[in-house]
Amino acid sequence: MRARRLDRLAAAVLALAAAVAPHAAVGAGSTPSGAVAELPDGERWIQHLRHDLLPFWNLPDAWGTPPGNFPTYRCNDGRRYDPSKPCDELRYAPGWMAGVPGRQHVRMMSRQAYFYGVAYQLTGDPAMLDLARDGVEFLRAHAFESDTGSAVTWLEDGKPGGPPVLERTSQDLAYALVGLAMYYHLTRDPAVLRDILRLKEHVFREYWDDRRGMLRWVVLDSQGTAEETRQELVAQLDQVNAYLLLVAPLLPEPQRSAWKADLLRLARLMREKYFAPAQHMYWGTLQARDSTAPGSRHNDFGHSAKALWMTERIGRLTGDGELVRFATAEGAALLARARLPDGTWGSRPQPDGSIDESKEWWIDAELDQLCATLALHDPACARNLVTSYAFWLRHMPDPAGGEVWGRVMADGTPDRGLKIHSWKSGYHSAEHALVAYLTTQALKRRPAVLYFAFRGAPADYRPYLFAGKVQRVAAAPLPGRIGRQRVEVTFTDLE
Repeated sequence: MRARRLDRLAAAVLALAAAVAPHAAVGAGSTPSGAVAELPDGERWIQHLRHDLLPFWNLPDAWGTPPGNFPTYRCNDGRRYDPSKPCDELRYAPGWMAGVPGRQHVRMMSRQAYFYGVAYQLTGDPAMLDLARDGVEFLRAHAFESDTGSAVTWLEDGKPGGPPVLERTSQDLAYALVGLAMYYHLTRDPAVLRDILRLKEHVFREYWDDRRGMLRWVVLDSQGTAEETRQELVAQLDQVNAYLLLVAPLLPEPQRSAWKADLLRLARLMREKYFAPAQHMYWGTLQARDSTAPGSRHNDFGHSAKALWMTERIGRLTGDGELVRFATAEGAALLARARLPDGTWGSRPQPDGSIDESKEWWIDAELDQLCATLALHDPACARNLVTSYAFWLRHMPDPAGGEVWGRVMADGTPDRGLKIHSWKSGYHSAEHALVAYLTTQALKRRPAVLYFAFRGAPADYRPYLFAGKVQRVAAAPLPGRIGRQRVEVTFTDLE
């Protein structure tokens, strides 16, 4: 075991040195070779969304009644939960999945709206845009509070639930916005933006802790469980990846500059307070005595990959080269630590010094997304993606019911637990497909086509969290939707 740990350390050092060396950005004039040529074509990721993911989500039981009232819990074959005859995966669900009968978690409803937004962005199917709109409008009407500026954490049978305003976690508030942020990215709907701005201001006004210099987990705790003392990486990080980074470049001034300043503040405080240089990782929490122990809450490769990916993207958006250099170097070192001998990713360090070799869907997705982004400036990074993508496409989807499994063993055997629940929806699998499509097209020197639903100037369109050159804009009426347009935008030179 000690020899294996030393091998991993050596690999991390070599990767770090390679990452720090200068590399040219992906250009339009060169021909892909080596590992890039072995990657599946970008079109494969659109087919993955259509055939592997969408069958689970394009069902009446997924759409809810009325449409947009998305259920948090469904059976693995897609059926809505029925307490009179529950499927086994819900009948024997783990105890932490509280509130199965009627509770709908707003964060998961918003993630489902995000899924439909990505499905429209990649396919141009107007039915997917309608489903995204249904989810966003239902949340705005039933979960968002105009008087407090907050959003409830859950609904009970479609009606607002709890908890009290300042006992809602900052993470839940962030993810209440993920579907709205994607929908605004697609449509530039000003009413949706107003709700995004209101909730963002609520979070930064009520949850910012001047003494600690970070966002709180909760402001108050009436249950006596010391929730207000928790210092959580995700209280900061999930504001970035759920909405801040996607929406910031779309805003007019002076809001755009203010949001960029918030992004820089969060990236720097996460690095200062949570990053562990010797581990090439971020600690998930700070308040407990065992917070820095392997196996403790959120001490996994997924949260660290997400934090480094977000930091690299913030650096590029704001022109902060030092953040880009930090995230690039540490990202390469983290990927080297997470990479297993078979070329796939492990999920987390374990207390005995080994690596958990099982695959958690969201951790694999975050590692792939970090790796694919770094490959844009160092195509050699693509060698990690060849084996990781092959494993994902072969073993992660459920061929019978659609979507991806939550956990798959190292040998490719799925655990067959619930495919959606109070912490799993379509967000990570959809983002993974979108990022893989965009970056693969760039690496293979091919244009990427995305669909929007507003007509603007070329500079108004962005390829998700990336920058790119708009090569072509083509607009046509959305079938059966008076006054609405489907805008097809072709991007090149992704960065």
